[in-house]
Amino acid sequence: MRPSRRPRSHHLVTGLLLALVISACPPERRALTRAEVESITFTRLERFSSEAELDAHLARVEAIRSSLATGGGPVLGCGGEHADGEPSPQTPDEPEPSITHNQEAGVDEGDIVKAVGDWFVVLRRGRLFTVRQGGGALEPVTQVDAYAPGFTRGSWYDEMLVYGRRIVVVGYSYSVNATEIGLFRLDDAGGLTHEATHFISSSDYYSSRNYTSRLVGGTLVFYLPYHPLSGGTVSLPSTRAWVRGNETTAWRPILSRLEVFKPVQTTLQPMLHTVVRCDLDAAEFTCTASALMAPVSRTFYVSRDAVYLWVSPGFEWWAVEDGTRSTARDSVVYRLPLDGSEPGALRARGVPIDQFSFRQNEDGHLDALLVATGQGDSMWGPELTRGDGRFALLRAPVAAFDAELRGLRAEHFTVLPGPVTGTLRNRFVGDHVLWGSGDPTNKGSSRGEHAVWVTDVRVPSDVHRLALEHSVTRLEPLGSTGALVVGQDVFGLTLSTLALTEGGPVRSDSLSRPGATQGETRSHGFFFKPDGTGGGVMGLPVRMQGGSWSHLRYGSAEVSFLRVDAGLRLSSLGALEASTEARDDGCTRSCTDWYGNARPIFYRDRVFALMGYEFVEARVTESAVEESSRVSYLQPGR
Repeated sequence: MRPSRRPRSHHLVTGLLLALVISACPPERRALTRAEVESITFTRLERFSSEAELDAHLARVEAIRSSLATGGGPVLGCGGEHADGEPSPQTPDEPEPSITHNQEAGVDEGDIVKAVGDWFVVLRRGRLFTVRQGGGALEPVTQVDAYAPGFTRGSWYDEMLVYGRRIVVVGYSYSVNATEIGLFRLDDAGGLTHEATHFISSSDYYSSRNYTSRLVGGTLVFYLPYHPLSGGTVSLPSTRAWVRGNETTAWRPILSRLEVFKPVQTTLQPMLHTVVRCDLDAAEFTCTASALMAPVSRTFYVSRDAVYLWVSPGFEWWAVEDGTRSTARDSVVYRLPLDGSEPGALRARGVPIDQFSFRQNEDGHLDALLVATGQGDSMWGPELTRGDGRFALLRAPVAAFDAELRGLRAEHFTVLPGPVTGTLRNRFVGDHVLWGSGDPTNKGSSRGEHAVWVTDVRVPSDVHRLALEHSVTRLEPLGSTGALVVGQDVFGLTLSTLALTEGGPVRSDSLSRPGATQGETRSHGFFFKPDGTGGGVMGLPVRMQGGSWSHLRYGSAEVSFLRVDAGLRLSSLGALEASTEARDDGCTRSCTDWYGNARPIFYRDRVFALMGYEFVEARVTESAVEESSRVSYLQPGR
């Protein structure tokens, strides 16, 4: 069953068409008056003082928007300035290391496969599967629907987290217009029992790069956007639970009007940016929320103690009648602590590319790599963001975040060079940040600049440009002092390693795979297992036909393994190949692998590959990866 709204594959086409429209903007029409701007923009981060104040604010927004519609409206995306250089109730046992390639240690991310003791749990195409891997063998055990028994409304099921024996499935229901959270229990025999399903009203959270769910200790964390105005009616995020019989309980607000923070940025398309925290140690599934009102365009990042939300004007750009520049049109970066304490904010310039543009540093700073303009990390925003050769590194003191909304000074920014063309990639590795560009959409494409830029955040003005023979479509850490650069040239896929030394970055080695391309675009498609000597083994999905988004139409990529020695030299260990998925799997829900379907897995000194409906275990020698067992976990007739 397809969702009632358009499938997400249309969003890429829509985004590209929108980019073309923006490149040919019409003349700007009526501007906002200074009084209009001041009537809907606040100067400090504070909550609405009454329900009536919030309703009155949204009524003013609606009135101004209506007047623009009848007397000449705003031009979205036109006339914008560039940055000027400032740019279960029981607590589980101690968990084993995550098999997910997470951005932050201690912050687990939603994925399609998780390890729970002697079990793998897989989320694919609307179903949950368990595979026993204890005892040295692979044995498929259970497959169940990833939704409540009898729930007939269509949803997309995207991400999964585990906490002890509790399995949390996260999806989006277009029929309910809500994020769907399914709770399942894994028993000692590998069976799965549905416990409950909850809905949180929201707009679609989908991102081509980011993940909406995180797990920090026993706290489940979501970022969810929400439109408070619909047809002139004001509403707030609410929750409801599914009960048997395909019925749901009544909607209950998850926060009140008095808990919403006023907009400090001018917007006529207000979005409630909502951070939801759910306590998985509680006897009952309970959630709390924080919400702030701001423009639509956002990028979020989760550290071990806070959610950072960067909100920029995006396509929403309003001219002001007197022609002066208003600070309400700047970007604002918000910090929402995970312990529920008061949020803080800072005014900034520029925008991040995606969640990997951030890192909360142990020295008490938020580091962020910025470009002049961008669209945030929702839908296909990062793919539409361009650097135009103008970048900046922000180093903001975490202690400076407060309700007074201070403006960051020039000393907090360092202007940086960078690529002019191509889809941008960036990553923090140890004390360094790396950035470059490429185009992962087509097999053999070498579009993007054949170079990577590197700087040490402690001395950000000392920028190094390292020429490459290929573009940059993936950047990954190899420990804290090494980095991997993956990209394309006209002949195929190339991987290069960099040593991040005190004297500057140095190219260490490169390895090419003619005729190949990346098999997965998401960060979770890669994993590096260090060996304690400075080297290790890494796995990466690779395709010999089709592009890196081919999992949306075809079966799985193969998984290639490489050894990295202490000098960051690369040697191929070979690949585990996927079988052709020819049979009908009987899929009725969530039948597109938007989050990929291939993963290298390193678990308990064993090496596996998830490829479509197959698990493969391998033995890794000094020179090769050798398949030892293979099993399909899709049961016949299901």
